[in-house]
Amino acid sequence: MVVLIVGMVAVVAVMVIRLGTLGGTVSAVPRPVKADHLTLPRGAEIVAIGQGASGVLVVTRDGAGREMLRLFDPASGTETSATPIRRE
Repeated sequence: MVVLIVGMVAVVAVMVIRLGTLGGTVSAVPRPVKADHLTLPRGAEIVAIGQGASGVLVVTRDGAGREMLRLFDPASGTETSATPIRRE
């Protein structure tokens, strides 16, 4: 009986924390992008785009077929990092 009660309390606690009620600043709502535009290199086309906690993530492909994961600042639209993607 005690194990059942402790288990139920644990399940409820995990649900409350995951839903963000007691999780502090946990938020499932993405922050809006305030930049007017994102500056991509010439010839790069967007393959995928998404928004993470630290900025806007864009997967681009150049004319030679090389793909890059680029991180942009959501406030200014400037590129903060670029990582090549290697598919095996």
